[in-house]
Amino acid sequence: MRWPIYVLTAILLAGTTTTASSRDREQEDCAPGPWTLVSTDTFGLPLGLARSQGVTSDGSGWVFSWQGGVSRTDDAYTTLAAGTLPPDVAVDQPSIDPVTGRNHVGGNHIGDIDVHNGLVYAPVEDGGFNAGATTLNTPEHQRPFIALYDAKTMVYTGRSYPLPLDLQAAGVPWVAVDPHSGDVYTDEWTMLHDRINVYDSQFRFKKLIPLNYPSSFGPGFHLSRIQGAKVLGHTMYATRDDDAKTVYSIDLRSGDVTRLFSLDPTGTAEVEGLAIRATADGALLHVLLVLDGKVDASLAARNARVAFLHFAAPKECDS
Repeated sequence: MRWPIYVLTAILLAGTTTTASSRDREQEDCAPGPWTLVSTDTFGLPLGLARSQGVTSDGSGWVFSWQGGVSRTDDAYTTLAAGTLPPDVAVDQPSIDPVTGRNHVGGNHIGDIDVHNGLVYAPVEDGGFNAGATTLNTPEHQRPFIALYDAKTMVYTGRSYPLPLDLQAAGVPWVAVDPHSGDVYTDEWTMLHDRINVYDSQFRFKKLIPLNYPSSFGPGFHLSRIQGAKVLGHTMYATRDDDAKTVYSIDLRSGDVTRLFSLDPTGTAEVEGLAIRATADGALLHVLLVLDGKVDASLAARNARVAFLHFAAPKECDS
């Protein structure tokens, strides 16, 4: 969801909504099958905007992201800590070429996040922004990087890792970390190359995972517009902002892609990130869906809200 920067700066990172209790348990890989919606929590504005991009959990509460920062809540969604975009200008000074108009101001968008070993991994993009007299970050996506935050305090650690432009030329909308190996997975927004980029725990490029699609997907299909992803065992789960708002799985050993289920919301909606966490009510996948989030010329977004949908896995995943 791309909100104007003057809307973003007005958001208050505090408040509560509906409650949910949860606990973690280990899970093996899940086979495709019917997923069941267990419950839905809804966050209205302004609080919902602070939970409108990504979500993850380390087993205690939730960590959310929005374009301008990250926040931690307890299981009742009470905000415990919050942080803002990292000051990447400290390592990449703003620059403007008055002749060509080429310029770079810095990161202005955090996508879907993940947590590992006490750190929040936040993908930061420097997308283009219309400032009236000029467009900032021209061309866009000059410096995609991953910033690390303390998972409890949401304080930026000062550690960030730029990603190679030959692999991330169309930005870095999400990041996923393998909880066992520490490997880091990302890709571009357009995903024109039909692959997942894999880095080791020190953010050194490791390998590519080419993606394979069944013929039922139709000719020319590729898994673009991924808004969020997480790793469980040998499987990556990913949300795609297509018309049906679909959740896919990717076998990280073979690259085989499976369509799991679609949200099929009514009205204006945009699917965002997702979390993997086994909770006491039987849910495993937790998906963010922005509803009626279109901002018109008068900035009227009174109906905008964020739904947090909790899905139980198929029975073959319950053991």
